[in-house]
Amino acid sequence: MWHLEIKHLRLVTHIAEVANLTRAAHMLCLSQPALSKQLAELEERLGFALFHRTRKGMCLTERGTGFHLHAQKILGDMDALEAELKRHGKGAIGKLRVGIDRVHHADWLPSVMAQFRTRHPRIELEVKQVPELLHSLQHREIDIAIIGEAIEAAGVDYVPLHEDEMVAVLPPNHPLCQKDCIAVQDLAGVDMIYYFELEQSYLYRRYLYPNRIQLGSFQRIQNIDAIIELVRSGEGMSILPKRLLADAVKRRMLEVRPIGPLGFLFTWYAAMSLESEQPYGAEFVGLLKSKIAAPAQATWAEGRRPG
Repeated sequence: MWHLEIKHLRLVTHIAEVANLTRAAHMLCLSQPALSKQLAELEERLGFALFHRTRKGMCLTERGTGFHLHAQKILGDMDALEAELKRHGKGAIGKLRVGIDRVHHADWLPSVMAQFRTRHPRIELEVKQVPELLHSLQHREIDIAIIGEAIEAAGVDYVPLHEDEMVAVLPPNHPLCQKDCIAVQDLAGVDMIYYFELEQSYLYRRYLYPNRIQLGSFQRIQNIDAIIELVRSGEGMSILPKRLLADAVKRRMLEVRPIGPLGFLFTWYAAMSLESEQPYGAEFVGLLKSKIAAPAQATWAEGRRPG
């Protein structure tokens, strides 16, 4: 084994560049005798000469030329690696992957993405929807999860973003529109159009199962626009986050009512891995929190009748 070191590669490239031991020694901050000694030791270790000593200077031998080409490539790769590691350490380049709950109203997205990219133009920002947010976060498939429930999970930290409310979504002529709020018992026998699988949903665990409420029928539709259109056309009712419905309520396409006298309130969170090494993840969440906590654009009084 030759046990080559980076200094050997730099030694050869500098001598080849200037073809002069004295000038190469100056560039390497060595004395000329010290450089000559190091070169002689390297050639002895390799078992062949790297340079011809001529009156015109130091010229690479045939084997020396091959050595020099490989040394240049290795040193170039080393320099590129060091520069990239320095930029990563400062958060200058990288990738941030954000997973969003499928029923989250991401009206904040254009503004927050623009602010973040202005601050970090070389960080690739990927925003996507995934079926299992916590699973994806824990398996490092995403870096941040926007989620509507702080489920206890190992290695996950939750940052509260803003309050929201699940509301009953009704066609304008539905009998339940006569009520100021929807009681759990009012859900018995209704035709429900819902985004999530029923028995795994918070609605089922919190309201239906404990109160032994049986729905009339159930359709799972994983498209918010389709749910709104089906409700509007009288195919049934649904339960959705209030922020999703601002435009439809403003246009009087449908009615919304709170669930229970106190409402079905919940909090949106940004979930992050405690093991995350990305310095810019927390900054993204800070921008998001500032934007998403702003008052909702819609006024919900338009969607309710006086009691």
